[in-house]
Amino acid sequence: MNILHLLSWFPTPDDPTLGNFCVRMIDALPEDCHSVILSVCDGKNMTKSFEVKEIRGAHHTHVQIYIRPPKTNALRKLKKLRMYQYGLNYIKKRFFEPDLIHLHVTYPLGQVALLWKKLFGYKYVLTEHWTIYQPQNQDVLVGKLKKKIVKIANNAELIMPVSLDLQRCMEGHGVKNRFQVIYNLVNTDIFKIGNPNHSEKKRILHISTLRDEAKNFSGILRTIERLRQQRNDFELHVIHDYEAPEFKAFVKEHNLSDCVIFHGKKTSAEVAEAYQQADFFVLFSNFENLPCVIVEAFASGVPVLSTAVGGIAEILSPERGILIPQGDENALLQGMNQLLDHCYEYDREAIRDYAIKTFAAQNIGQQVFEEYKKVLKEA
Repeated sequence: MNILHLLSWFPTPDDPTLGNFCVRMIDALPEDCHSVILSVCDGKNMTKSFEVKEIRGAHHTHVQIYIRPPKTNALRKLKKLRMYQYGLNYIKKRFFEPDLIHLHVTYPLGQVALLWKKLFGYKYVLTEHWTIYQPQNQDVLVGKLKKKIVKIANNAELIMPVSLDLQRCMEGHGVKNRFQVIYNLVNTDIFKIGNPNHSEKKRILHISTLRDEAKNFSGILRTIERLRQQRNDFELHVIHDYEAPEFKAFVKEHNLSDCVIFHGKKTSAEVAEAYQQADFFVLFSNFENLPCVIVEAFASGVPVLSTAVGGIAEILSPERGILIPQGDENALLQGMNQLLDHCYEYDREAIRDYAIKTFAAQNIGQQVFEEYKKVLKEA
């Protein structure tokens, strides 16, 4: 089976974690599934109009086309569209005739998938991760953008949202299509159970972009300040994609440097090690779909304290942690105290077993592959 993948979010040198979960899903597909990713992005200091590079991944090839950015945004959009057409022809000559297009995140590359369907008859399936459908973003998904996104979604052969909650949110915006929920995945060979030292200060772990409108990290810090007034037997370890000067300033100003440690970006192996050393994981988001960080925590046998937003309530049950209301800092404080006192009572092996059964990469990859086969059988 030959699948051409279009990623609306994909890693770049400037943003290496953007859409990395999409790439992980592609690499989890069975060997019988041949995958090529096609992307077009602006190049730097280019003398040529465009340049094509083939980048080998674990189980895919990434055809990356760099373009010399035109002077106007309208010309840039037109050139990108032409380069996607060039890329399709390049892949047909160098690799294969696609059996199916797999679109990862509706917009903007859904415009390319929809155009190819109309012009050439290529069918496409859609995996959706986007929080734009969530109620908190109802002022964003409006007008022409909403019409475009709904049209792209409705023209897919199948939509694979990462949670049932996301499916319902999409339906609430007028998406009427066939759905099959397929969760985010985790590499259970990398994320494993560790052995936290409970005799030392307990480790609370948080991993995110630290973009406050979504992750509400400021709420975590305010709660940590209150917790620090009650006890001194913990540390909050923070792994983050972007710099956080305002949060570091808060920590310094409120004398929390001894219990809040920022680590910046880490490799997958370093992140896995951080989970192994953690006593519990905390997420205080205002909105989510199905966070990979919770899935990784489960694979590491780590209990989770999280707000009940998006699809989190579908996977976080009492034997795996604590759910609290969105934005409730009192509940967050109570949950932190409870987990600091009782985190060792959780069955870490049972938490990991659940992750293996539900999110293991090879299982998720096989689920996607089976959906491909159904779509192609119906063609």
